[in-house]
Amino acid sequence: MFAKLKNIFTSSHQQQNSEDDEEALRTENELSLLESALSKNPTDSNTQKKLMVKYNQAIKIFSSRKNYRHRVDDLFIRMDELRNTIRRNI
Repeated sequence: MFAKLKNIFTSSHQQQNSEDDEEALRTENELSLLESALSKNPTDSNTQKKLMVKYNQAIKIFSSRKNYRHRVDDLFIRMDELRNTIRRNI
């Protein structure tokens, strides 16, 4: 009886981890698209805003995933660089 309960909880936990990793991967892809768009046109304020929002979301997502935690420091550095770019454009 306990083995069946354990299997139920384990499979749901593995499914949740898989969904979390998919979300992190999607966020990573969205970041790369926005960063490439910004590199083509660094003065585009809409892309800057979207990228700043996505960085904040990514920090939250990546910090809660064990496989992505090492990327959080890099995101903070990129956010600082983006802030500096925005300040120069003002």
